[in-house]
Amino acid sequence: MTARRDLPDLLVRRAYLIAAFNLALLALVALGAGQLEVHAGIRVLFSADDPNLLAEIHIEETYGKEDNILVVVDGGERTLFRPGGLRLLDTLTTQAWQIPHSRRVDSLVNYLHTQVDGDDLMIEALVPDVTALDAPAIERVRSIALAQRTLVGRLVSADGHTAAVNISLNLDEAGKAQALAEAVQAARELVAAAAAEHPDVELHLAGLALTEQTLAEVTATDGASLIPLLFVIVLVTAALFLRSLLAALCTLVTVLLSIAVGMGVAGWLGYGINSVSVSAPTIIVTLAVADCIHLLSAFLARLRAGDDRRAALLASLRHKLYPIVLTSVTTAVGFLSMNFSDSPPFGQLGTISAAGVLGALWVTLGVLPALLLLLPFRAAAGAGRGWQMRWLADWVTRHSALVLVVGGVVIAVLVSIIPRMELNDDPAGYFSEDIALTRALAVVEEELAGTQHVYFSLDSGEPEGVADPAFLERVARFVAWLRAQPEVTNVDAFTDTLQRLNQVMHGDDPDWYRLPDSRELAAQYLLLYEISVPYGQDVTYQVSTDKSSLKVSVVLHNQKSRVVDFERRAREWLAAHAPQQVTRGAGHAVSFASVGLRNIYSMLYGAAFAIALVSLCLLLAFRSLRFGVVSVVPNLFPALLALGLWSAFVQEVNMAASVVFAATLGIVVDDTTHLLVAYREARLRAGLTAVEALRATYASVGQALVTTSLALAAGFAVLTQSDFSVNATSGSLMAMTILIALLMDLLFVPALLLRIDRWLVPARPG
Repeated sequence: MTARRDLPDLLVRRAYLIAAFNLALLALVALGAGQLEVHAGIRVLFSADDPNLLAEIHIEETYGKEDNILVVVDGGERTLFRPGGLRLLDTLTTQAWQIPHSRRVDSLVNYLHTQVDGDDLMIEALVPDVTALDAPAIERVRSIALAQRTLVGRLVSADGHTAAVNISLNLDEAGKAQALAEAVQAARELVAAAAAEHPDVELHLAGLALTEQTLAEVTATDGASLIPLLFVIVLVTAALFLRSLLAALCTLVTVLLSIAVGMGVAGWLGYGINSVSVSAPTIIVTLAVADCIHLLSAFLARLRAGDDRRAALLASLRHKLYPIVLTSVTTAVGFLSMNFSDSPPFGQLGTISAAGVLGALWVTLGVLPALLLLLPFRAAAGAGRGWQMRWLADWVTRHSALVLVVGGVVIAVLVSIIPRMELNDDPAGYFSEDIALTRALAVVEEELAGTQHVYFSLDSGEPEGVADPAFLERVARFVAWLRAQPEVTNVDAFTDTLQRLNQVMHGDDPDWYRLPDSRELAAQYLLLYEISVPYGQDVTYQVSTDKSSLKVSVVLHNQKSRVVDFERRAREWLAAHAPQQVTRGAGHAVSFASVGLRNIYSMLYGAAFAIALVSLCLLLAFRSLRFGVVSVVPNLFPALLALGLWSAFVQEVNMAASVVFAATLGIVVDDTTHLLVAYREARLRAGLTAVEALRATYASVGQALVTTSLALAAGFAVLTQSDFSVNATSGSLMAMTILIALLMDLLFVPALLLRIDRWLVPARPG
């Protein structure tokens, strides 16, 4: 008790000296923000030891990187097998080689068609000279192209109305962001020029490079637009509810310094700004508001009561110091539990947010008192008489049983429908409908083979082993199994090329469309093919350099997170039928789905850790097992109810759901703790009855609860404007959680307190 009394007195007596010292320390911490770098791309979402990421890296190191730009040409109702359509594809194919960092260009016009001319094997582009095509030649091209199962769906639609030019890129990790931006910008210029000359078709850009560049652009846009908008919302909210421009100014200073702490800590820890952590300033803004508004509302109330600024500040600190420190610690614990996440950016977001929360506490206690004494606050600047909220206390008192019954039913119903919700991490749906890439992916999904790619590297176990007939037969059976799966739309494997070569070398007899029956013959076909193909179209994207392994590329219609089930089935088939070639399927689709599912389980452990630690903090803080137990109950339900509502109306959620509970737990605890501290002090220290204590509690913290909750909800609602759906979904769920928590704190918890008051505060004997 003495420490609680002495510290507020010290903070007031030495306010200016303490503020000067703390501002110097804050400046030192904020210097770390200068070391922050933007970490663009998708790979930042995965840990270095992620098994799916390692499988991707193995594929890239063996066969080249999968970074690509896909130029999609949609002819609408018209076929592209006409002079204008083929000329457009030929122009795009030719000019695509000029795009920076391009290493290979594939389209139906340069598709390598194998045939025999006398004793010579001819391997040449399907359309060697687009200007020489007449109607019969175009029909020949169409019939050949639409008969190639490795081509249909991948580079041309089955009806011939849509086609694609695939540009493979060679991007080094060092300087990748700049190289990526250069390649995408060149592709956009190429498409813009082609669209101007061919208004009868629609052109789109898709591919992994577009996804990564779009993610970087959305991250930059969010940072430049959402934070200023959030500042406006927070300041307007503070000014309206506190009815004081000076209070709004103090809020602004607290917010700015708290952001400086959070981002400074991020810089000193070596973190970078990525598509997830870019929302950290937004979160810190909303969290920093809570502490200062609780102190400001109490300070303005004391001014209205007639105290001078120094007396008002001292009384406010003595009343609010304990709950402010307690809620800041529990909020930080909630965010730190995000480090259980399997995706590093989410853990970093939790750490940065926790640093911001503690920074807000630091500023509120170490700098804000000096501001309140320095600025010309007067009683007239206060918020009128404030919100006594007596009417709500009386209503809850009269209807406490009804509130508990209705609240219990709502809780039971919403929690019961959570299992209906399906986790679907879908990179194809990671951006809003306003983003050009989203529209492009829709065309790829509807008109071509699909947006999900899975790659298998099948190792023969020896150099030159790809010529082993037994190995080739196992690969061919795996390819046949893949093609029989309902979700698979296209499979590309070198075994198809060998079968076609074998057929051509036997007079194009269809009966010879099978694999060579000897190792020597397979090796000869492979060598013959390698020396016959044009420059830039070699087999290294399908065959390893030492000829020990083959890559099988699979395209699926969008399975979202169910792609994990497909990859598992493929491994099980290999284990049962080709145990020598068991391998993990790789690709961004599998990686995203897997990390999303793992995140759910890892964050369950994180949530359990946070709940246990927060509960312990509350038990120790209240020094009452009964109050501690009551404090835990309303903290568990808001996030669950938000997920229940989401399940009822949306039913699908991405990896954002895995961190919502951890991110909001501490925030929810904030208001509940202020409420319970005020009620407990009114009952035990002031000796009020339960009803009187409830009225005093509403009068003491009601306005601050409403103000901070609405400011927090509005702040997180800003995230819903992000074009990155993970951030938008997180913002929606967090805003919903906070509003639900406010309703529970204003209705359900007070009703519960009235009903169990005798158990909470047993009558003293005598």
